[in-house]
Amino acid sequence: MSSRWRDLPSLSSLRAFDATARHGGFAGAGRALNVTHAAVTQQVRALEAELGVQLVRRAGRTVSLTGAGERLAQVLGEAFGTMATGIDSLRRSEARRVLRVTTTTFVAEQTIMPRLPEFWALHPEVEVALVPNPSVVDLVEEGFDLGVRVQSEGVAVPPGLEIRLLCRTPILAVCAPDLIRDGPVDPHDLPWITSDHGWSWDRENLRAAGLDPDRLKKIQLGSPHLEMSAARQGLGISLATEIICRPDLVAGRLVALPVAGLPSVDYAVILPRGPRRPAVEHFARWLQTVFL
Repeated sequence: MSSRWRDLPSLSSLRAFDATARHGGFAGAGRALNVTHAAVTQQVRALEAELGVQLVRRAGRTVSLTGAGERLAQVLGEAFGTMATGIDSLRRSEARRVLRVTTTTFVAEQTIMPRLPEFWALHPEVEVALVPNPSVVDLVEEGFDLGVRVQSEGVAVPPGLEIRLLCRTPILAVCAPDLIRDGPVDPHDLPWITSDHGWSWDRENLRAAGLDPDRLKKIQLGSPHLEMSAARQGLGISLATEIICRPDLVAGRLVALPVAGLPSVDYAVILPRGPRRPAVEHFARWLQTVFL
């Protein structure tokens, strides 16, 4: 197939001749291709020289096709038509392809999903699939269009990825109001909710706040997805970023404890570098309004 392409004249000269045949002259072809008629004339002459055959007859400002020109015009019309149909089909299928987004359960459930109707009001044609996963995945290998993750400061960006910061949000220690209804208490005296997957992250942040993780009474859950639910039910304290627990804080289902020293984190949208369809850009830009 590659050798056949090498045997063909340049695509620009074929387009110039095709436009000349369809519009009946160099001037009309130039307007259709957004170039000067002199440029079209030069391309057609170069094509005739390469093929060694006259394709058009010039009569002042108009041209007519020779027999060879009519045959080539028919072939090019069919070929360009087939190409246009194939490209249009590709664009339509890509526009309909589901937008796959990887993120954590908390981000998907607490931050993105409640506001998805806003995105669909702007782009009703885009179908979105949120795929929660506590682990960072290879976007390209797993076939994701983008990811939303915490971007740790100082961590190098892997090659082939683009990072767009969304927001910086503090980590909070939150619990149900009933858990502290009797007034301020020592955080070491209350149970702390964690999971197997998130305990190393919790330990690091608890130490930053001056707490001793080894002294804390832990309620160990098998799944990080259950941590917020357990906190709402009054089973203990949980660490969460402010943007994740914001709806619960506003609704009064959770309150933030005055634990000083907890750090802040950056959330970012992560995209594979290279060409991407408009739906991906639409969603990435919309996320910037969500993480305010």
